[in-house]
Amino acid sequence: MFARSVNDSERGSSIVEFSVIGVLGFGLLVQVVVLFGVIHRATLATSAAARELGRAVVLADSGEEAARLGGVAVAQAARNHGLAPDALRPTIEGRVARGGRLRVRVRTDVPVVQLPFVGSTLPSLSVPVEATHVVTVDRYRSFSSPAQ
Repeated sequence: MFARSVNDSERGSSIVEFSVIGVLGFGLLVQVVVLFGVIHRATLATSAAARELGRAVVLADSGEEAARLGGVAVAQAARNHGLAPDALRPTIEGRVARGGRLRVRVRTDVPVVQLPFVGSTLPSLSVPVEATHVVTVDRYRSFSSPAQ
């Protein structure tokens, strides 16, 4: 009734090809979903660290106390979001002066290519995540040394 154009030796090969390509495609899709979750976690960590660092610096009584409390705030934000303690890199622009403004930036890099149980395979390929928070210093608060 129908003409046979397929050899008997090639029967079932499309199922194998579809299975291999399907598994690879599904694995890539899972990696992309995980990457978006890690980027979101890093975004939450950087914004929380910037906010808490700005608050700690503005409420401190001296430059040394501001540096100490700021370091604690950044380390705690990293720990709360499952990042390494040195993953967040903060910078502060401005100085603590009456009515002044401080611009706090916290940055981290999220590796794009990671293998389960292995970690980052291409450390140079990463997505930078940065958060900025501006804090206004109270009109009645200042200290002589600039914030670190």
